[in-house]
Amino acid sequence: MTSVTTTCRDLAELLPAAQTACRLLFQECYKAGIKNIFITETYRSQARQHYLYAQGRTRPGKIVTWTLKSNHKSRLAWDIAVGPPQSLYDIT
Repeated sequence: MTSVTTTCRDLAELLPAAQTACRLLFQECYKAGIKNIFITETYRSQARQHYLYAQGRTRPGKIVTWTLKSNHKSRLAWDIAVGPPQSLYDIT
């Protein structure tokens, strides 16, 4: 069993349809010039979701999730980030 403090970033942990969607998203990002995009988390167990939910509530730290019910446990969700931070939108 994986520790609730361990983040899963493995695309293979997602269902095949989600893997395909994630790959297509990355392809479109690359085409748009966003090449430093990366996965921050894929599958998340219910135990990990509870652990994250407790942060900022019953454990120290900033709140990082607003729900105990996450699509991550269905293996259909993933989180992404762009690093280092950059402007992605022209707001002028």
